[in-house]
Amino acid sequence: MLQKKSPTIMVLKMSMNKIECVRVCLKSWTATFRYPSFQSGYQPTLPIPPLSTIFGILSAVKGEIVGLNDVEFVGYIFRSKGKGVDLETTYKLESGEKDIIKREFLVNNMLYLYLPKEWGGFFKKPKYQILLGRSCDLATVEEIKYITLETKEHPEVWGSIFQIDSGVSGIVHALPVEYDYTTIPRNAKIVKPFILVNFRKNNPKYNGALHYDEELDVGVMLYEKSHFG
Repeated sequence: MLQKKSPTIMVLKMSMNKIECVRVCLKSWTATFRYPSFQSGYQPTLPIPPLSTIFGILSAVKGEIVGLNDVEFVGYIFRSKGKGVDLETTYKLESGEKDIIKREFLVNNMLYLYLPKEWGGFFKKPKYQILLGRSCDLATVEEIKYITLETKEHPEVWGSIFQIDSGVSGIVHALPVEYDYTTIPRNAKIVKPFILVNFRKNNPKYNGALHYDEELDVGVMLYEKSHFG
């Protein structure tokens, strides 16, 4: 009996010297990225969005579901300037019962996306509104800039997620990469462990060479589309 192999998320290897891309800057007043393991009660927010949130944004601007196999590569940097707590009413789908919970949210957020150049056109005229979490966490496109990412040895890294073997220090968490939207509610199709590296006073350095955004002075982890080996 044949067994279906899990997709492997690959760090971008092609053209490690430099790569041309579009950098899209999104800005929002609020954002919230739910912990997948928290289903009820107090709802904290992840400090950095998972890859599934990024693919949700790409799906919104393109107007169709975008997954790992639909983008040549993707990278991102996220930074917020504070945190607050909301009181939020939730409803159960089947019974309609409501509950009031406390939900954390991030404030004054900037999200930089690094994508193939053709994605610049989608962000100029997005099909749907761009959200950083809930329907009230609206984001606007602040800048679309075509840049070249060089590589740098041991750059500082922050505001992104990294594979477990990357050698950087941060919070280890299992995060959704891609969802199955054929079910209600949706189910996580791919979940992988990552290291979350938030912005701090003494940012860690990447153990090796990494694509580098000179303007922001930060290393950028680019992920390839999935491969089925």
